[in-house]
Parts: sequence; structure tokens; C-alpha cells
Amino acid sequence: MRFALMELKMCLAQLLRQFIVLPDSIRISINSSRISQSSCSTYSPIPLIDPITVDIKTLAEDLSTCRYSSSDLVRWYLTRIDAVNQQGSHPLHAVIETNPDALEIANALDQERHINGSRSILHGIPILVKDNIATYDKMETTAGSLALFGSRVPRDAFIVQQLRKAGAIILGKASLSEWSNFKSENATRGGWSARGGLAYSAYVANGDPEGSSSGSAVATSAGLCAAALGTETYGSIVSPASRGNVVGLKPTVGLTSRSGVIPISHDHDTVGPLGRTVEDVALLLEVIQGVDSRDNATQQQGIIRHQNYTQFLLGIEGLRDLRLGVIRQGINITDERQNRVNEAIKLMSIHGATIIDPVNITIIDDDTLSKYIVSLASYNFRDDIINYLSELKNTTIRSLKDIIKFNIEHADKEFDLKYSPNQNTFISVENKTNMTINDYMKLYNKTRLIGGRNGIDAILAQYKLDGLIIPDIAHEITIFASFTGYPLIVVPLGFNKSNDEPYGLMFAGTAWSESMLLRIAHGFEQAFSVRNTVRPKYAEQNGYILQFLFKIIEFLKKYKLI
Repeated sequence: MRFALMELKMCLAQLLRQFIVLPDSIRISINSSRISQSSCSTYSPIPLIDPITVDIKTLAEDLSTCRYSSSDLVRWYLTRIDAVNQQGSHPLHAVIETNPDALEIANALDQERHINGSRSILHGIPILVKDNIATYDKMETTAGSLALFGSRVPRDAFIVQQLRKAGAIILGKASLSEWSNFKSENATRGGWSARGGLAYSAYVANGDPEGSSSGSAVATSAGLCAAALGTETYGSIVSPASRGNVVGLKPTVGLTSRSGVIPISHDHDTVGPLGRTVEDVALLLEVIQGVDSRDNATQQQGIIRHQNYTQFLLGIEGLRDLRLGVIRQGINITDERQNRVNEAIKLMSIHGATIIDPVNITIIDDDTLSKYIVSLASYNFRDDIINYLSELKNTTIRSLKDIIKFNIEHADKEFDLKYSPNQNTFISVENKTNMTINDYMKLYNKTRLIGGRNGIDAILAQYKLDGLIIPDIAHEITIFASFTGYPLIVVPLGFNKSNDEPYGLMFAGTAWSESMLLRIAHGFEQAFSVRNTVRPKYAEQNGYILQFLFKIIEFLKKYKLI
């Protein structure tokens, strides 16, 4: 039997080599026997998982049973990143940098697992973090800007510390819209940065991945990592998650720390997970949430935290007896998408949810709301960025004024005529002197009222709802959630028939309602599972061949032949 399996494995490897060119920096030999008693490495170029579909729980189970090692996982992901991120006919530019120590870290974690067992379910799992999240290692933290290239951070961001404690491997940095899309109000699409270039959708040729956490979403959807972290001020997690066919959670401001994260506004910024499943997102949230002495928002009164968020994932049964309201006002989507939304709502009703359709909200002009959030963020940004820059070493960049000057001096690299033509937002923020602290507080309180008591909370209370269903992410509820710091979650819903571009369904709730949103999202995901019905065509070379190989591997795994 062992000889037959060796022969099959060799044949699969030879077939795979016809379609994948391994990078020179990664030398992987075929060896089905264990290197030593403490090693689970297969040293095979064939991933024993389908990276497009595999979830964290499956990876953790395989690692615990020694089916393969974390070192194997890192090699497989690095090989994929090398093949489709910067090369090929449609490079994704979703990963701005990989961790040069990732393999060494994986080896150490493999040995630790053998000796002491796993620290957590994330032990040895490769995760990408957005390039505005500080890592105290050999990687850069730049927000995609050349102005911060070469600077050194004083420590890991708190959320990175949490990941490392859990045994996760920081595989690299995901690309983003430069300065989290706050540099220019004339930016025409998401995903461009001077350092990372232009990120693309893995599903649509030249497709806009949307939102500043674009690289985190694309990398997760394309199977370049197990999962990723993003940040959101307004729409920057939920929007790319919807466009990338992944699950994205924007946590309540204060549930996750922002210390060590390049800021926009301390009143509105939050850090959240992106994963291929709701469970992936819940598992990451368990690890990254926590009280941080460097972030006052995490210490406020009334925070509802859970060490175990997966306890709220009840599957389809979780929909039973829920009351959900559907937002229809201000929704502008195609009939095709509308029909898909209606199918999803009907299915949730069949599984026991009471659906109130529609629920009414107070409509406010979108342009006015957008101006409000920009005004609030602009007031905070100048001081927030000074505070962040003050702790950096090996840089002369200490203020927004310094950043503006750098961009002017390096205009040929820091601007793109089509995607990021200027820095008018930065200049406006630097020159703005007409807003006092009293002006800010008046506008802040006004927007909290608009988004909360008169907005999301008013709807929930009026109809006695557990959550809201929003058919389109580009809706003022997303701004309401930014005003109030309330949570949002997006789950894959479908694909446009014309080009297979994904879109998601969003659920909203009040402050600290992550447990309820995860329950709703998981129930919907299990009842209306669509993510794996369309594969990202630009996520791999010769995808159909690879998909066939992965099915063979899964068949062998099912019958415990590998």
C-alpha cells in the first residue's frame, strides 16, 4: 500500500510540475516518510489542501494529526504568492511583502507542537496583516507609502502580539489603498499604493477590489493565506469582503486594539478579521480582541467581550426565532441581485427567522453623511498621525506636513494620474484651522445621534429586531456604523452572471452585538452556502487542473490513504 501511495504521489507531483513553476528560493523534495520523529513535513510541492476553500479548523485538525506541517503550509502559500501575486498574466498585487522569517518561525512552532502541544487553534496557521499594522520584525509597516519605508516601529501592534501568543504565523503584509484611502478624495478605485502598485480582484480581469483593506480580502479569497486582518474607518473591511467573496467583520470600536496601527481617526478606526468562513472570522476575533493599556477605547465601560465567539455559531438552527429587518430604502442594485437577496431572505424565513420586510429608516443625503465622516476624521488625523510617527525610529517623517513634503519631492512615485492623482485630503487637513474642539464634539455627538439613537438603534427598538439585513454594502447604514462605532459583518451572497464578480449580504447591529451578528451570519452561510460555487479564475494558473488534483487529494484523505 505504501509503495502504491508513493507512486500515486510521484505521479501527481509530476503532473503538478507541468503547471506550476516553483520559485528558486523554495526547494521542495518529495518524501513521504517523516524526516524525524518530531517532523510532520511532507516536503511535497502538492498542497494536501485546496487553498481556495480550506478553513482554519481543517488546517488545525490536519496539523494536529501530523498530516502535514506548518512548514509545509508556509511553503505552499509562499509558492502561490510567488506564482500569482507579482507574476503571470494577471498579477494580483494583494501581498506587499512576505515575512523572510516565516519558514524559520513555522519550523519552531512545529517543534513546539510536537513537544508541548498547540497553544491554540491558530498554532502554526499563516495569517496576513494589512500593511498599516505594525510588526516588530524584518518587515516594513508603511500604509503603502514610500514615506515610511525604512522606518522602524517600537513594538508589535497589540493585535499582532495576540496573534503571536496564539501561535499564528505572520506570513506577510497585505497591500492596501495608500494611507487607507485617506490621501486623496479623487482616488478612482481601491487598492493602489506607491509601494504596492495596483491590487486586482481575483475574479474579474482588472477588477476593482474596493476598500482600503483590498489586499487582505483578495489574498484571503485567492488562498494566499489562511485568513487576514484589515482595518476599517468607513467601509474598508466590509466593502472589499463583499467584492472578494469572503466574510469580513468590522468589530465595535474598542473591542480590538488600534495601538500600533497607522491611524485615521481614533473615534472611528477598528481592526477586524477577514476569512473564508464565518467560523474563521470568529476564531480570529477570539484571539485579537482584548484590553490594551495603550488604547483607551478598549478600556471603556460597558464593553461586552467573549473569550469564545464560536459558541454563538449555531448553524441553520441559529436562525430560528430571530427577528430580522430588511433595509430597502436607498438600495440601488440590479434586478438580478435583488432576486438573489429575496431568495436569501426567503430561505432565512423558511429556517425559522421572522423577517420584517421592509423596515423604515430616516434617510439622509449620502453626500452630507460622507462630508460629516471626512470632517470628523480630518480633525483627528493630524494629531493621531503625529502620535503614531513620534514613536518611529530611523525616519525624519514626524508630521502630516512632512508626509506632504515627501510626496511632493517624490511625486513621480507617490501619485498616479489615474488612481491617486493628488493629496488634496492631506493638504485640506493640514490647512484646516476653522474647527475647534467644541465644533468637533458638536458634530461628533450629532453623528452619534444620527447613526445610533435615531438610526440603527431606533430601527432595532421600533421593530424589536435582533439585527438588520442590508442588501448592498454601499448604503448609509455603513456610514451610520462608522459614526457610532457599531459592528457590521458581510457574508458571500452571489456572483454577477455577466462576469462572475462576487457580492455579499451585510448584517448590522448595535454596539457589542458581535455574538448576535456571528450567529445570524453563520446561520445564513450554512443555509445559503455559495462561496465555493465559483472559483477565482485569477487565483491560480491552470485552475481546473489544480482543482482536479485537489479533489483527488480530498478523496484520498476521506479514505485515510494519505
